[in-house]
Amino acid sequence: MPLAIRRILVLCEGNHCRSPLAEALLRKALDPGIEVRSAGLGALVAQPAHEETRRLAAELGLDLEAHRGRQVSPELIRDSDLVLVMDRAQKEACEALTPHARGRVFLLGHWLSSEGEGTDAGKTGGQEIADPIQGGPEAHRLACEHIQGAIQTWLPRLAPRNP
Repeated sequence: MPLAIRRILVLCEGNHCRSPLAEALLRKALDPGIEVRSAGLGALVAQPAHEETRRLAAELGLDLEAHRGRQVSPELIRDSDLVLVMDRAQKEACEALTPHARGRVFLLGHWLSSEGEGTDAGKTGGQEIADPIQGGPEAHRLACEHIQGAIQTWLPRLAPRNP
């Protein structure tokens, strides 16, 4: 049975590459009644999504032109039923910023098994999604593929529009 999730917050470091893309993909896949937002722990506030992220999003039929970076706040975390982060350090930082969010903060790749660890995702917490910001187009494409795969694993748990 899907969880009773109405508000999802997706976090990455700068709210520049990974979280804007994940936000757009989740919005497209989920019922319009589920609010999806994104922010960054060290956001590039008011900056547009990375050019390569915008290009990849456009290939997927998504428009990130209006996206502007937003800094996470305790209020954004508090107002979210589910917080999805890209790596374990971000999970720890999010929980340190808002301790009562523990139990609602997960890796976006939570349901993916860790490389070299078989299907032991429950014990390891799944896969991290590397930041492509210092990499070229291939790093961005790889992050995009990981984000898409991770989102597919969440959809059955989040009441998708088309089950």
